[in-house]
Amino acid sequence: MKKINRKYLFDSECSNNILEFAEDRKYFLNKSLDIKVFEDATLLPPAFISWISSPWAKGGAVDENNDYIIGSASRCLTNVSYIKKDDSTLYRLFDAYPIKELEYCNESVFYGGPFIKQWGHFLLEFITRLWAIVQDPEKYKDMKVVFLPMRDYDEIDGTFLELLNLIGIRKEQILLLRKPTKFRSVIIPDECVCASWFWTKEYKSLINHVISKAMEKNVKIKTYKKIYLSRKNWALSYDRDIGEDKIERFFNQNGFKSLSMEKYSLVEQIHILQGAEHVSSAICTLPHNLIFARDGIKSTIINKIPKYGIMQFLVDDMKKLEVTYIDSYLALFPVGYGDGPFLFDINKNLISYAKDNGMKLPKREARKDDIIKYLDLCFEKIEDFTDEELFVFRNLYKIMRSRFQLYSNYSKRELIFKKYFHKIMWKLSLGKKNFHLEKYIKYKMKLNKMKEMYYQ
Repeated sequence: MKKINRKYLFDSECSNNILEFAEDRKYFLNKSLDIKVFEDATLLPPAFISWISSPWAKGGAVDENNDYIIGSASRCLTNVSYIKKDDSTLYRLFDAYPIKELEYCNESVFYGGPFIKQWGHFLLEFITRLWAIVQDPEKYKDMKVVFLPMRDYDEIDGTFLELLNLIGIRKEQILLLRKPTKFRSVIIPDECVCASWFWTKEYKSLINHVISKAMEKNVKIKTYKKIYLSRKNWALSYDRDIGEDKIERFFNQNGFKSLSMEKYSLVEQIHILQGAEHVSSAICTLPHNLIFARDGIKSTIINKIPKYGIMQFLVDDMKKLEVTYIDSYLALFPVGYGDGPFLFDINKNLISYAKDNGMKLPKREARKDDIIKYLDLCFEKIEDFTDEELFVFRNLYKIMRSRFQLYSNYSKRELIFKKYFHKIMWKLSLGKKNFHLEKYIKYKMKLNKMKEMYYQ
């Protein structure tokens, strides 16, 4: 992967480790993929363990001798710190478990692997075996495609079903397996992509096939050369993406059209992305959709925490994107991309990016309400911090303290607010149990009183 422009990024040890991994990584894997057939094989739906463990769940397939089939495991590297010297990766799904009740189906089926109804993971982790269907659609046109849902309530519908249709899988072919079942035979292709780790020519062909089938469809949709992928119409964004409206407004005033992708069908989304020359968004699932854009287009991605999305680097590499990353956030707490809260910030990085590209400068708008909202949401999480999270928090606080200015012009009340804010942050960074249990409520009450003063 080519060098990443670090001009608009904060300089930290954690960030640099991730960036160096991405730059050193050769994501393309020139390997011949195989398709194996197992007679009398049993498919095991996920036995859930934890979303934060490795693996997430046990499950996959065992052969006629009840030996686990390694090729049925699902892999994904999510954290650079987990990389071992032997280049082993994390598993989403791995290993067998005792079977209490077993059903039998006298059919040959195609193994699709695990499924979770989350779009980014679906694109980069859970369609990894479907390249075989694209290569030989006639062979598999009437065969059941078995997916193993990670959650009992997950169903394949909406854009998920639309993507499978474009690949060549009809709804009546899909089987979401929820009980251990032995089949006459199970066809298990190799994975053509491992999120954050490698992609193969088969994965690129699979995505190109989806794009081609979508573009064959005649849809009436307006396209734009410069677009901003917005989350403002997503229900869960309200308590997560605080202040992103100001980032979006900056791109709007520089000619980017805001689009909420969830309002469009997948075919329409692909037409929109194929018509774009420059796509901007915050880091999340949204820029993963750039696998459906044309190769080599420009992309500007706003980071919202001091941890870069390593899954996105694989997309950048495969699509040969001209990417600029910008650290435009304030962060005090170690949260994941799916958790939040996130506090976006019009800072020197974004201003420098605007100047370098001849863009209208973003306005440093008052963000008092944003900060208070962010603090309220963060304080709800503090009481559940583990010792490890407190350690991470201590480092984040040291990095961000000088950047975390509440307001540009301080009134007397605002100075008092700032004083108590930093006192709370400092005490928490020490990770003292007695403070956690006894003093936290006291200091938060003082902050709440300061907040009430602003609205009098």
